Amino acid sequence: MTKYEHIQVQSILNRLNDKLDGFSSVYSLNPYRGCEHACQYCYVLSDKYIPYKKKEEFFYKIQLKANASFLLQEALSKIPIDCLIIVGTSCDPYQPAEKEYKNTRSILEVLYDFKNPVHIITKSDLILRDIDLLEKISSKTFLAVSFSISMNDALSSFFEPRATKPSKRFKALSILSDHNIRCGVFISPILPYIVDDKIVKNIISTASISGAKYISVDELRLRDTNKTRFLDFIKTIYPKLVNRYEVMFSKNSSPPEIFSKNIVDYAEKMAKELNLETSFSENFHMVKKQMELF
Repeated sequence: MTKYEHIQVQSILNRLNDKLDGFSSVYSLNPYRGCEHACQYCYVLSDKYIPYKKKEEFFYKIQLKANASFLLQEALSKIPIDCLIIVGTSCDPYQPAEKEYKNTRSILEVLYDFKNPVHIITKSDLILRDIDLLEKISSKTFLAVSFSISMNDALSSFFEPRATKPSKRFKALSILSDHNIRCGVFISPILPYIVDDKIVKNIISTASISGAKYISVDELRLRDTNKTRFLDFIKTIYPKLVNRYEVMFSKNSSPPEIFSKNIVDYAEKMAKELNLETSFSENFHMVKKQMELF
């Protein structure tokens, strides 16, 4: 049973080392701690990132950052307007808790007031509730909504048991796109020997049909005890793949470069054929010029 807790935090923005063209700096923001979607591959379950002593609590113990919007107002008043704010890097901002508590919506209202560029990452169609606010943000600054879709509905039932099914995410993407909101698809993570070229091809083609402007691909990362945990899970549904995974991740937290490169090259080639960009921020320079006019 999911347990909700209201907490007070000391800070709400986390400055990242990412260097993205056009942005003076990049910050991540997570309205919640913990995520109900229970994605078995989640990188946050590694020792480096997990916020709880018991890893499984991450799926059932959801902490709401009650003072998030207040802290955000203070933080945004101290940073340049061209700093990118990424919402939803270690938990989904539109997980089920958001339906009742609306932490994400209150944060987006603050972001609209300060007009910083915004990038939202989600696996949920609950984002459709906030179309009115997203349209307002998009009219004043750069906004990108990235739907994380790396598998079909059948695989999602195993690996993302409590997340919105990919087919519904595509429908949400289509609706947002119809409202002139910039959307794209993050094909992340690519699960070796499970998510094959056929699945990637279908995701990219469906993304294009649904109105996506861009796609991006990222690999699976398995660190420390999370690698053991994930391999135990793989053993229950793909026992024949366990040895391959053990070899593939024996020395590094990511697959061998040749494996990742082949997938990325294939995806980027297909994206080019469909006139899709390969970066969520590719058109930021154009939006920035419009912002400067105001």
